[in-house]
Amino acid sequence: MVAWFLFGAMCILVILLVLAYFKFASLNKQVKKAWQELDHQLKFRTELIPSVALSAASLPELERDFVYQLSSLKEPKQQKTILKERVAYETQLTQALQKVFEAVKKHPELTTDEHFTKLQTSVMQSEKKIQAAKKKYNSAAHTFNIITTVIPLNLIAKVFEMNPYDYFDFDSSL
Repeated sequence: MVAWFLFGAMCILVILLVLAYFKFASLNKQVKKAWQELDHQLKFRTELIPSVALSAASLPELERDFVYQLSSLKEPKQQKTILKERVAYETQLTQALQKVFEAVKKHPELTTDEHFTKLQTSVMQSEKKIQAAKKKYNSAAHTFNIITTVIPLNLIAKVFEMNPYDYFDFDSSL
């Protein structure tokens, strides 16, 4: 009788362990999918840099050094893989774009330039998509991180080496 009880308890424990693992795997997949979407949006914004730099070169308020720095932000060596470095890079890019669009405000004639208007619209749409993707990623990471801190799930997370995710926190609003 005791043996059957122990067997039943072990079966329930194994089932709970498997269910917990599947929950972790599912949440982990959601975080990775959200990261891919965010990364895609950030890369799309990076692809707009040459056009923005070309437009910025025509603005007398912006020094040539700044325009060259803006152009160099597109270089592959600038693409960071460590999250903190990536956040710093994206913050730097956002600040550069803000500087360009502040200088543009002093030139109302650019609002009639069809190419520049399309470029500005593309950048603004990209920023909105980045905000949505960043929110989705941070939300998925938050949910995963909460699950990894709940007892006894934190023990299961340690066994399967599932570490909490860092948040992607930078202000991308122009």
